[in-house]
Amino acid sequence: MNKKLYKAIIVILYLLAFFIFSFFIKVRLTPNVYIHLDYRLILLFLACIFIYINGYLLIKYFNCSKRILKINLIIYFIVYVVTICTLTLFDEIFGRQGLVIVNWNKQLLDLYMRYSFNIIPFRTINLFISGYINGIVSFKSFCINIIGNLCLFMPFSLFLPLIFKSMNKYIRFLITLIFIVIVIELLQFITISGSCDIDDVLLNVFGASIVYFLLNIRCIKKGIHKIFLFE
Repeated sequence: MNKKLYKAIIVILYLLAFFIFSFFIKVRLTPNVYIHLDYRLILLFLACIFIYINGYLLIKYFNCSKRILKINLIIYFIVYVVTICTLTLFDEIFGRQGLVIVNWNKQLLDLYMRYSFNIIPFRTINLFISGYINGIVSFKSFCINIIGNLCLFMPFSLFLPLIFKSMNKYIRFLITLIFIVIVIELLQFITISGSCDIDDVLLNVFGASIVYFLLNIRCIKKGIHKIFLFE
């Protein structure tokens, strides 16, 4: 194929990725419109695949600089952040309300503080683990609340160091991650979109930290750079 055809493919794929992403945002912000989580994730995955193919074509046939690849990486990161915001603030299946400031009153505050607010470390984790062992908590609920929170912020360990060189120092990465997680927890508290729980912070940070150290193993780090076409 000649370069003109490759250029046409690149343009079409970028337009498709943009259309999918725009459609996803519109659906999430439109009341009473719901698409199952699995289909939403498939749409976002397709958009990322289109962008990845474009990055490969630009490097192989047009000898573009790595700056283009970094832009693609930033797009992946934006897609991931939007997905995080959807799951933690907007997703009805998890009882999210969206970014709507709630008209607080004493009764509402008492209910929230009793059932959805926790500042005691490991309290919620212990409840879910013991509940699952005793057959009170379902496997699905256990996975969503424990395994899900462990995995939810793991991609930050990939994106932040690749996009921002300063994040290659763990202490800076850790401070940034804790800040992001706490902001999301506070937004959930303000909007009553889920629970505000110190154990969510612990699980999010612990899961992301494990992946951070794994990705800094030399052979794994080199493999990641190859996957994202930086080598």
